[in-house]
Amino acid sequence: MMNKIKMMMAFAAVAVLAAQAEDPWRFINIADWHWAEGYVWQERSPDQYATTLAKHTAEVATIKKLFGGELMTLPGDSNGGHWDTPSFIKGFMPGATPEEAVLKAGHLCYSGMQKAFKAGGYPILLMAVGDHELGDNPWPAGSDVARCQPQFREAFASVWNTNPDGGKFLFDKPIGKVASRPLGTPYEGTSYAFRYKNVLFVTVDVFYQEDPDKVIGDEGSVTGAVKGKCLEWLDQVLGEARKDASIKHIIVQAHLPVIYPVRKVSSSGMLMDKGLDCDFWNVLRKHKVDIYFAGEVHANTVTKDPESDLLQVVTRGNFFNNVMAVDVKDDRLEFTTYNHPGGDDVTDGKYEPYGKLVVDKSGAKTTIQGEGCLALLDRNARMLHFTFEHEDSLAALPIVGLSGKDKKKNDTNIRGLECSELFVNQGAFGQQYSVLETGVELVDGVHGKAALLNADSRVAVWAMGPPLKGYPVSYALWIKTTSADNQILVNSCSIWANQLKNFFNLNLNDGVPEVMVAWNRKLVADSAKLNDGKWHHIAAVVPKEDSMLSAVRIYVDGKPVSGHLGAEDEKIQIDQAIRLSFGGLDYSRKEFDKLPVKPFVGAMDDVSLWTRSLTAEEVAADATK
Repeated sequence: MMNKIKMMMAFAAVAVLAAQAEDPWRFINIADWHWAEGYVWQERSPDQYATTLAKHTAEVATIKKLFGGELMTLPGDSNGGHWDTPSFIKGFMPGATPEEAVLKAGHLCYSGMQKAFKAGGYPILLMAVGDHELGDNPWPAGSDVARCQPQFREAFASVWNTNPDGGKFLFDKPIGKVASRPLGTPYEGTSYAFRYKNVLFVTVDVFYQEDPDKVIGDEGSVTGAVKGKCLEWLDQVLGEARKDASIKHIIVQAHLPVIYPVRKVSSSGMLMDKGLDCDFWNVLRKHKVDIYFAGEVHANTVTKDPESDLLQVVTRGNFFNNVMAVDVKDDRLEFTTYNHPGGDDVTDGKYEPYGKLVVDKSGAKTTIQGEGCLALLDRNARMLHFTFEHEDSLAALPIVGLSGKDKKKNDTNIRGLECSELFVNQGAFGQQYSVLETGVELVDGVHGKAALLNADSRVAVWAMGPPLKGYPVSYALWIKTTSADNQILVNSCSIWANQLKNFFNLNLNDGVPEVMVAWNRKLVADSAKLNDGKWHHIAAVVPKEDSMLSAVRIYVDGKPVSGHLGAEDEKIQIDQAIRLSFGGLDYSRKEFDKLPVKPFVGAMDDVSLWTRSLTAEEVAADATK
C-alpha cells in the first residue's frame, strides 16, 4: 500500500513539474542596427520621415514574418549620436545648448525607431546603450560629449524604458527582494532586470564615468566598467534570480565585449577594461549566468569563459543584414544566425543560415556545440593562417560584411587595384578573415605552395584586427628574398588615424628582421642577413600584456636572437582600427607611405598570427620544415 501511495505521489510531482514547464518560445537578437539617425530629422523632413518609417516597419515586419519571436534584444548602437557637436546643432537646432540638442534629438530618434519596431511586430524591445547612444567614443575630458552624458541617458531612457503616459519605469517589477534597477545611480534608467517567462534578461549600462573633467581610460572621461552601487545591484539581482527555480536561464546584455579576441568590422573596437579579470565578469561567473550578449564590433564571435559555462555571444545586426533567432526551452537554448547578402532593403527575405549554437542543460553537465560563425572560438589557436595552397574567387567565397553598404565604398579596390581573388584563412577567425589579393603567383614553398609577391602585389585582410593595444600577439612566417630594401612583411597600421605610430609591424631591413611600432621606434634583431635567396622562418612575439618594445622576442629559423633598440623604448599600443596586410601597406592610410619601408619582393609561406604569446618550443615547432 505504501509503495502504491509513493508511486502516486511521484506521478503527481511529475505532473506538477510538467504543468510548470514553460512552452518553447523564441526571441530575436540584433546588435548595432545603426539605422535610426534619420528619425532625428523628422520635423524638418516629414516626407522623408514617413518614407523611412515605412521602410523600416516593412523590414521589421519581414523579420517578424520569417523568424517570429516574442521580443527583441538590442545590445546597443542604433544611431550616429553626435548630437552635442556644433556642426550638428547648427543644422538641427540653431542657438541651442548641447544639452538641449541632445535631449530633443534623442527623443525624435528613439520615438521614430520605437514606432517602426512596434508596428513591425516587436512591442517588447530590450535595448542596451552603446557608445553611439552616449555620443560615440571617445569622450575627451572637459568636452561637451563628456559633460552631456546625463542628457544622452535621459533621452534614451525616457523613450525606451519609461511609460509615456505616466512616466513610470516600464521594467519595475523586483527580482525577488531586489529592485529591478540600480536606484540612486546614474544608470538607474539604463540598467534593469526583466523577467519574461523562464528567462531573466539583465540589461547593463557599462559606460562608466566619474567626472566629465577626469580622464579614466583610453577613451577619455568614460571607460568600459561596472563599479560601485551598480555592481552591487547586479550582484544582488543575479543572486535573487538564482534562488528562483522557475528562472531557467539568465541572459545579460551590454554593448561591449569582455573576452578578447573578437572579430571586428568597421568598428572602434572598444572592449571592457581588464577583460576576463574585470569585476563585472566575475559577478556573472559567480551567479552562473548562461549568456552574455554584446555588440560594438559588427561581427559574430562566440567564446566560452575558461572557468565556467558562461558564453560571450557577440553579434552583428548591421542594417538588418544579420538576425539571430534564439529558441528557448527550460533545459536548452538554440541560437541560429541568418545572414542577408546585402543591400539597403532586406524585405526580399533572402536570408540564409550562417551559424548555429546549442546550449544543452538537460544532463548532469552542460554541453555546448557551435558551428559556422557561432562555432566556439579557441583562443589558443592561430587566429590567422595562410598556407597559399590555391587561390579562390571572392565571388565563390564572399566575405560577410564586404557586401551590401560596404560594397559601395569599393573595399575590394586596394590602393588602385581591384582584388577579386582571395586566399582563405585557415585559422580560427575563419573565412571572414581571408585575404583579398591580386598580383600574386603561386610557387613551390616550404610546405606545398607559397605566394610570390612583387612591388605591385596586394595581400590584405578586410576585416579588422585582431591585434589590440595591451594584449600579446605573435607573428610567424617563412620568407625567401634577395632584396636589400627595408621590406614590410606584416603591416598593422591604422585605417583611420594618420599618426605614424600605434602599430606592430614586422620588417626585413636588408635581410635583418626588425619590429617597428612607430616611425622612429624599432627593435632590430642581432642576426645574420636573411636575404640570401633561401627559405627562413621569422617570428615576433609580444610576451605579455602591456609589454614594452624591448621585451619583444624575435626568432630566426626557430631560435631566439637578441635585439637592440633603434631609439628609445616604448610601450606597444596597437591601434583599435587596423587591417592586417602582408608584404605592403595596402588598406592603411596614405599617410603611412612616409614610413621608411618598401613592399616585399619575394616569396612567403605559412603566415600565421596568434593573439597570445608563443613559447620558444612552439616557435621551434612552427619553424620545422
